[in-house]
Amino acid sequence: MKPVHAGVLAGLTVVASLAVEFGPVALSVPAGTALAFVLPGYALTEAIVRPGRRDIGVVERSVLVPSLSLAVLVLGGLGLWSAGGNLSRTNWMLVCAVVTLGAAGVAVHRARNAPAPATGPAPKAPPAPRFAITQERLIRDILPLTLAVLLVAAAGVWSFADSVNTYDVRVTSLAASTPGPVDAEGNRITQVTATGLEAASGPYRMVLTGATGQELSKHDIAPSTDGDWAGRVTVPSDERVTVNLFRGAEPQPFRTLIIAAVTP
Repeated sequence: MKPVHAGVLAGLTVVASLAVEFGPVALSVPAGTALAFVLPGYALTEAIVRPGRRDIGVVERSVLVPSLSLAVLVLGGLGLWSAGGNLSRTNWMLVCAVVTLGAAGVAVHRARNAPAPATGPAPKAPPAPRFAITQERLIRDILPLTLAVLLVAAAGVWSFADSVNTYDVRVTSLAASTPGPVDAEGNRITQVTATGLEAASGPYRMVLTGATGQELSKHDIAPSTDGDWAGRVTVPSDERVTVNLFRGAEPQPFRTLIIAAVTP
């Protein structure tokens, strides 16, 4: 990579990073797309491929650029998560920008230190290649690229259809408010709520058990038309209570809640 090209790439990377971090949606979306799927892969391709290599054509580069960019996103995300970082927009931007700038620097260094061509009489220039769709070119270049495009398109259509079908999936939750003060009998009253209950999956029952597994109380749950339920339950203050929510005739609870004992 020539220093001029590396400077243009670095400038585009900085501009895209600033647009992602501080720009409006109209600028941050295309800038983020370029920073995530184009710029890192292009810089890595220039850094990996030997300078002056001629057998890497347009088809190979068109596959390497997005593939290496996606690899940066995956490996960078795993590295961030392993280091305890947050997978935020800023961190993704920094990963892509740092990799792009670093790979551009490596590409320039390799180009400057590439071995000089052997001295001697200049070889006869080959005739300019002509673009022709031959059977060999069709099988070697165009057909794999077409299959890759079709595969990506099919994956995108399937992902979109699956997101539409699962968008309205109901999620059941079980929660409890902070228990009230301890009464004269050593008990506390707390509010338990359940949401996302489907009447077709019922009937529902809620069982409270103590620390040793003994059953403290049992409640039949009748959700509203919106799939919500709320009720007050009494729990002992001196032991941990497990609240199990059962669905239909299932022997195992599908939601569990722990209410801690009062710390002495």
